[in-house]
Amino acid sequence: MTIEVMKLRKMDTVGALTKIAKYQSKMVFDADFQNDANRKQRESDGLGCAIAHYSGWDGLQIMQIFAAALEDANFHGECAKVREWIANEDTRR
Repeated sequence: MTIEVMKLRKMDTVGALTKIAKYQSKMVFDADFQNDANRKQRESDGLGCAIAHYSGWDGLQIMQIFAAALEDANFHGECAKVREWIANEDTRR
């Protein structure tokens, strides 16, 4: 796969997630929180809310998504810790 195709695919993914994050942020948070000072954090929070909705508010699935994101970002130690949480029977209650 050429680098150009990889960049295009990444751009499409990032663009789609940005739209979801912005939409969800507007739906979830009061207009008072929609200022420029905290816009990026609100969009990140909106993306988190979208993931919660996508998973049906299933904490285990949210942790699996989180672990996959950490692994993709090469945060292997952090990913291993989250996978330990997932494997813990107390987490799966």
